[in-house]
Amino acid sequence: MAAGLSLLRAFIALALAVSCSLAHAFEPVTVAGEPALQVQWQPAREAGRRPAVIALHGCSGLYNNRGRFDDRFISYARHWTAAGWHVVAPDSFSSRGQGSICTQTAAERTIKVAHRRDDVLRTAAWLRTRDDVDPQRVAVVGWSHGAMTALEIVDRSLWRSQPPAAIVAYYPGCGGWKRRDVVEPAAPLLMLLGEADDWTPAAPCKELAERFQSAHDGIVIVRSYADGHHGFDRWSPVRFLPDIPVGAGKRGVHVGGNAAAREASLTELDQFLAQYLQPK
Repeated sequence: MAAGLSLLRAFIALALAVSCSLAHAFEPVTVAGEPALQVQWQPAREAGRRPAVIALHGCSGLYNNRGRFDDRFISYARHWTAAGWHVVAPDSFSSRGQGSICTQTAAERTIKVAHRRDDVLRTAAWLRTRDDVDPQRVAVVGWSHGAMTALEIVDRSLWRSQPPAAIVAYYPGCGGWKRRDVVEPAAPLLMLLGEADDWTPAAPCKELAERFQSAHDGIVIVRSYADGHHGFDRWSPVRFLPDIPVGAGKRGVHVGGNAAAREASLTELDQFLAQYLQPK
């Protein structure tokens, strides 16, 4: 009986230690400005000037409905710090006193992609002040609303100093680009799309990629995944969300993971980032 209690206590202690280590893996940092921008910072394990990834959350925000980092986000951060890279996540919504905006229509949203674009530029400027960051090896990776933000910072004219080394957009919304001119890209772009995505469909993004390619050959890589719904890199199964507004009066989308698409996209992501974040 005593041995069993000892084993149970050891298991609980281990579980608490793991929980605490995950909770404290990120360090909250405030970047000065208006408004003050909260970012979560996870440094690389190696010393010296290291690459960094700016990770951009989707419309649900940086945290789940329990106020914790999503497991998927923790997994990406662990993956990148194991590679020797810093990770920084701007908290665009909490910094402005809001949580999820997923159920808001575009007209209802007070936090626009343009606000988040400025958050990325401010975060990049903050990274350039750090002695442990190599400013020539900074990548931007976004998901959904964060991927739309990543597309907004593609424009080379926005970067008065060092532009990012690479930009990755997981299932962004690309429909708004039909009415916009193609800009000079600041960096190579990887777009990861789901063919079954009924929230941010793949077709407009493929059209955008073709426009970029015609003006700047080789600057964009597109990978799309059959049976991939919105959030195909999640572990949770696909489910229907009826309260998400899409288009003119339509509501409801499918969101959830696809194991094949998740693994294939991670391989593509690794190869792409390694190409541009390795030492020159």
